Amino acid sequence: MAINEKCFIDFNLNLMTTFIVVYRECSVSRAALCLGVKQPAVSNSLAQLRLHFRDRLFLRAEHGVRPTAKAIKIATALIPVMNRIESLLVANR
Repeated sequence: MAINEKCFIDFNLNLMTTFIVVYRECSVSRAALCLGVKQPAVSNSLAQLRLHFRDRLFLRAEHGVRPTAKAIKIATALIPVMNRIESLLVANR
């Protein structure tokens, strides 16, 4: 199976981990704690993702953030892929 590596050259795949954790936690601050980084680092990652996907992705909510329809669509496709990558990494240490 061939991939188009040019698609990945200008995109940091670590941003997808940040996306998933914010999606799961519904909080930028809690995501930062889970990832072991400061909150501004998560906000910066979200800014890059917003530019790439041309969507706000997460909207402020009473206690944290809530995903936009596009973020839900991305997460629905991305979570199974990330789970498979995690399994691959763990099984082949």
